[in-house]
Amino acid sequence: MTSQPGLYTAPAFLGTAFLLFGLAALEKLLNLFGGSIPFINVYPRQVLDWAVTILVFEIALTLRQMVEMRQERE
Repeated sequence: MTSQPGLYTAPAFLGTAFLLFGLAALEKLLNLFGGSIPFINVYPRQVLDWAVTILVFEIALTLRQMVEMRQERE
C-alpha cells in the first residue's frame, strides 16, 4: 500500500490572498478617515478583486488535485 500525498494547498497563494484582503480592508478604513496607504495607488475594490482571483485560482488547483487523487483510487 502506497502512502497518499496530502492535498495541494499553496501557502503562497493563500498568504498572498489574505494579505491583499487585509490591505483592502485597511485601505478602506483609512479612506473613511481621509488617509491612504502610500504604496497602494488603486481603489480598495481592485485589491479585493485581486485577492478573490487568487483564492479562486487556489481552489481550482485544489479541486483538480482532488479529482486526480480520486481517479487514481478507481
